[in-house]
Amino acid sequence: MSDKESVVGVSAPAVDLDHVDTKKLDVAGAFLAEVAARPDAAELLAPYTKEEEKKLVGWKIDPIMMTLCQFAGMMGAVDKVCIGTAALLNWRQDTGMVGQDYSWSSSIIYFGAILAVIPSMIAFQKLPSGKWVAFNCFVWGILLVCMSQAKSWATIMVVRFILGLFESVIFAGFGLIVAQWWTRKEQGWRTAVIFSTLSSVMNGILSYAALEYGTKHKLKGWQLLFIMVGVITIAWSFVLATLLPDNPSTAWWLTMREKVIAIRRTESNRTGMESQTFKLSQVKEAAMDPKTYLFFLIAFLLNIPNGGLITFNSIVIATLGFTTKQTTLLAIPTGVISWISSIAMGVIGARTGKRFIVTLLGTLLPLIGTIILHLVPRTNRGGSLTGLYILWMYWGPYTSAQTIMYSNTAGFTKKYCVFAFAYMGYCVGNITGPLTFKASQAPTYSGGIVAMLCGYIIAWFLVLVLYLYTIYLNKKKEQQLAEYEATRVGKEDLLEEWHDLTDWENPRFRYVT
Repeated sequence: MSDKESVVGVSAPAVDLDHVDTKKLDVAGAFLAEVAARPDAAELLAPYTKEEEKKLVGWKIDPIMMTLCQFAGMMGAVDKVCIGTAALLNWRQDTGMVGQDYSWSSSIIYFGAILAVIPSMIAFQKLPSGKWVAFNCFVWGILLVCMSQAKSWATIMVVRFILGLFESVIFAGFGLIVAQWWTRKEQGWRTAVIFSTLSSVMNGILSYAALEYGTKHKLKGWQLLFIMVGVITIAWSFVLATLLPDNPSTAWWLTMREKVIAIRRTESNRTGMESQTFKLSQVKEAAMDPKTYLFFLIAFLLNIPNGGLITFNSIVIATLGFTTKQTTLLAIPTGVISWISSIAMGVIGARTGKRFIVTLLGTLLPLIGTIILHLVPRTNRGGSLTGLYILWMYWGPYTSAQTIMYSNTAGFTKKYCVFAFAYMGYCVGNITGPLTFKASQAPTYSGGIVAMLCGYIIAWFLVLVLYLYTIYLNKKKEQQLAEYEATRVGKEDLLEEWHDLTDWENPRFRYVT
């Protein structure tokens, strides 16, 4: 690692603006080139101290960006979790659902997401991304309110399909945001916070309110639940429209000096910032990269349980003999357990530098929970709940795998292609999961349990394959860098890392292991 990467505050060599083609730069490079042309460039580009960086991250970037993304992502997850509680509030009976109708009402949202994720990412690239996220959040909030008036299965399917179209921006889009704002070492636990499972906590609180007050008004409990989730989401969309920038260079709540620091502190990521230029060559590279398909398969396999748990968690708890109110309250800890596991794995992965090892070990935890849930009879309520709660640690290895993907993919067009394809794997897993929980197999749901077991075991082996492949790629990178250093002309400058190069193209790129 060079001194420039390891020591905060060492300035990059000056850039000769007369020989710079700004069209080849991403937005960060173009911004830095503009700053370099200012009369006060020396002051703005002066070496920054650790104290400056710590203050910027701790007082602005973390509290603003993490809060904006975490709450929006949480509300996007609440609408998926809340249908489990709605089912306990007679939603299925009131809308005439039979057989697998309920499973399909959960799965249909992901068909919409799969269809829309690539167009949504293109819009993310071409339009002001902060406003695009806010717009999508606003529309899905409106659709959730509409869910309260959907009183037939056919109407529900239409609304939830459209809902998936607008929620598709969350995972891939927020992944791009994480890569823009935080260093690779920092991304682990921040990703865990942003993609938190506190949706179970929020859903538990709102569901309890719906259960308490829904019966006292003309609205049914499940209708009140959907309205509350929708209104909160709409309100948050206005917060996003006000505060969420397109990238660090457009954040109105940062000073010019802070913008420079926010950008330059991520230079060592070597993954670029943002480019509004669509590059077909990067699409082709993403399609040829074996990592793309491994990320897809890992996301798919780790989210078969996610789809089943989100949809059937409340129902499984209810089969243990608890009342509706008890079931609602007992579902709250699942989100906390899941969130803590993901943050813990993010922190451990960052501190040890062994993200793959942490992911491999983390995958074993929900596997153990699944085995307990499979072997312990439902009459043993304590044992069954223990297995179910351990199973909810599944989110840790998934978010850990996501940070590996964010850190190991460079080039803006390639990033959104890879992230979008991995999100499709997430969607397919969530489509498959609820369908393995057959109503005819209640209360044991043996088909769902077997599907989760198979998913975790195969995912574990694929993470191992990706780990070994990444080690191989880093050995190849050593040779590529040596050839580059032997033939390069000129010295490194301020804009060295902002040419929107992919991880294959950039000889200085190293993969996180």
